Amino acid sequence: MEREQKRTEVAQLKGTFTTAKSAVVLGFKGLTVVKDTSFRKSIRESHAQYRVSKNTLLKLAVKESQFESLSEHFKGATAVATTENDVVALAKAVNNFLKDNPAANLKGAILDGKAVSMAEFKQIAELPSRDVLIGKLLYLMMYPISGIAVALEAIRKQKEDVAPAAE
Repeated sequence: MEREQKRTEVAQLKGTFTTAKSAVVLGFKGLTVVKDTSFRKSIRESHAQYRVSKNTLLKLAVKESQFESLSEHFKGATAVATTENDVVALAKAVNNFLKDNPAANLKGAILDGKAVSMAEFKQIAELPSRDVLIGKLLYLMMYPISGIAVALEAIRKQKEDVAPAAE
């Protein structure tokens, strides 16, 4: 890789790390192209990014960023997955990949600005998706309203039943 290509790669990586809220560092050996392609697809579906780059370039890119502590994990075959949005979706995609590929391992992760252990990472990956949580929240918000509507309807019917009898 010539010097200009390296500068361009570092600039692109810096841009990725600047806008990202979360980053996961993965190690892999002997990963097949099919499995790597499948993982890249699941990462894209979770609205995240996935990059494989040289460790020295990754170290330069995270310097003086919130992800600088991840540089200690840039050894051997390294890939980085980042997201600006849904941390849970990224964690789910990475966790599913790790389950299906024993050749891959989680080296380190910073999710929403906080370094997390493997156990914490798995807990986050097992959370319901953002859409499911929003659906549950909406249900809980609507439940009292529907309960009031049912009670009001029962009162109205009771009054209608009582009103003809009073005549």
